[in-house]
Amino acid sequence: MNETRAEAGSPYRAQVLAHARTPLHQHALRRCDAAADGRNALCGDNIRIELTLREGRIADYAFRAEACALTVAAASMLGERVRGFDLRAVQALAVQFDQLLDGSVAVEAGAELGDLAAFAELVAFPARRKCARLPFATLLAALHGDAHASTEEA
Repeated sequence: MNETRAEAGSPYRAQVLAHARTPLHQHALRRCDAAADGRNALCGDNIRIELTLREGRIADYAFRAEACALTVAAASMLGERVRGFDLRAVQALAVQFDQLLDGSVAVEAGAELGDLAAFAELVAFPARRKCARLPFATLLAALHGDAHASTEEA
């Protein structure tokens, strides 16, 4: 996929492509306090998120994924954003991200999202939103002590 298409209203903006090509935090942690596996069977996305926690806050974050560019980029950006967050802060960020994807909040209002605001283009691609949401669902599952997550409807 070339940069011209990325800038012409596809879900693959340049910032998303950069994180998909060279993801941050894509490795396993030597020691983790919480972990979960996310899977969207219909589209083939698989992700594992591992966390080290200190006093209920995310001290370290890592993921491994065999997934599409949107899932990998969202996981990469999420790792940059959530260090130091507790469960409540991650939940609030997830709500804001969902609102951005649904178009119910303007990009400017989602300033707390940081680089994750690059996913605003998905408002025009409803079928792809589940890919960007999978890292959030998996992170929340890990923080809740659940082993598995999915963003596909049953």
